[in-house]
Amino acid sequence: MKPVAIILSGCGVYDGSEITEAAGLVIALSQAGLPYRFYAPDRDQMHVVDHAAGGEADESRHILSEAARIARGDIQPLAALDVADHSAVAFPGGFGAAKNLCNFASEGEQARLYDDVAAITRAALAARKPMLALCAAPLVLALAARDAGLQATLTFGNPEEGAALAKAARAWGQHAVHAAVDEACVDAANLLVTVPAYMYGAASPAQVFAGCQAGVAALQRLLAD
Repeated sequence: MKPVAIILSGCGVYDGSEITEAAGLVIALSQAGLPYRFYAPDRDQMHVVDHAAGGEADESRHILSEAARIARGDIQPLAALDVADHSAVAFPGGFGAAKNLCNFASEGEQARLYDDVAAITRAALAARKPMLALCAAPLVLALAARDAGLQATLTFGNPEEGAALAKAARAWGQHAVHAAVDEACVDAANLLVTVPAYMYGAASPAQVFAGCQAGVAALQRLLAD
């Protein structure tokens, strides 16, 4: 089995990858016997958030260097990712998906994927490689589908907490549906799996991990077809 490419957007829920989701995804893949490799954009992140104080910090950080904290140092630049060498592509959530993988945080419905991310998602769609996204990261899949002229079905969780993201996805011609915190939404036609996870702000780590397991199980089914 070729490895799953896990694309991180930094380290930390407010300006990078959500750590519980990233770890939960890795554990779920390991439980399923699916190998994986880590990648991240090799550039500075949009900004830095002080996760204790809650405000923006007057400093800069590098996405790849921060993501390496989660990957235990075993990570490569996103530009080195060859989709042909992988079975699937996976995106943990966190606000980094909206800040460092695309510019939704600043541009809203006028958002676009950053070039390095667009290249990977475009290649994955063309090669019919499944993609899995957690929490806010379905934004990436919605933009990729829009750019490819596809209509995807995906989820941002419940109508209240995910309303702004779902509204944007619908504006891009995508079909956003409701799903439970630990439920995988499967778009079999486009080989996309999305899971709400911490789009439910009150979710427990156990519920988030159950969502990761559901997402990986759905990914396995797509890989087996």
